[in-house]
Amino acid sequence: MKVMFAFILLFTNWYYIPKDSPAVPVKVESIDLKLKNDELAVTFFSLSDGEASLIHHGSNKNILINTGGIGTEPELKKLLQLYRTNKISTVILTDEELYNDSSLAWLIKEYNINQVIAGESIASHLKNGKMDLSDVNIHIWARNTKQLLLPGLHAEVLYEGMNTGDGMDLSLTFARHRVFFMNSLSEKAKNVFMKKDLSNVNIVKLPAFGREESVSEDMIKHMDPQIAILFHKSSVKPNSDLFRLLNEAWVDVYYTRKHGTVTIKFTDINYEVITIFQEDELK
Repeated sequence: MKVMFAFILLFTNWYYIPKDSPAVPVKVESIDLKLKNDELAVTFFSLSDGEASLIHHGSNKNILINTGGIGTEPELKKLLQLYRTNKISTVILTDEELYNDSSLAWLIKEYNINQVIAGESIASHLKNGKMDLSDVNIHIWARNTKQLLLPGLHAEVLYEGMNTGDGMDLSLTFARHRVFFMNSLSEKAKNVFMKKDLSNVNIVKLPAFGREESVSEDMIKHMDPQIAILFHKSSVKPNSDLFRLLNEAWVDVYYTRKHGTVTIKFTDINYEVITIFQEDELK
């Protein structure tokens, strides 16, 4: 079952339109996902540039995947405040293009982050860089790493490459749901994916902001997801053929530039889709 709600941000206030009522905005100060102890949600933030996703767990623990683009800290802070997030335990960095040192340093200080997870290349950069990470544990994840991230949430690294265009490709499984954060573009990575059983992927985060040849028709058919998430990068125009391929495959596409921030709330048997818009995204 999929349920969609529409939320609107006007100026500094947040509004939502109830599903079964006329389009009359109702003001809210914050969003309470009302997660039970055994429930989970993933939010894909709509930023002016870059990727950042928040994993919310019913135990009140939060994990951020990537940091957003340079200069998007104020946007990210407002969105985290909206979701009542004042502490993040872990940041996962999946790709050198999807994080930056200044945003990471700000997040660590602002949200008391004590753990960073990354591939070997990023981890080496952090350990040898100028950032003060003395109070942060840096964990290196490699291909085939498997770990219980949060109660009921299982993570597996399907691929982790060192070549240009490669990153860490992360599969998250919760109950009967599976979210695939796809990042790598190399032929080697694509061959690995095609040999894996991805038929139970419900949601795929598309790689490379939808650049040309980021995802092939064969890959879409191989996964056959229900939902595809595409982030926005100011310097990248998504390939129109990608939208066509996804539409022809009956995949619901949520492009953050067009559809706003997307939250998917999971229970043990179903999920709900919540979309949030800023004023300029409604024009």
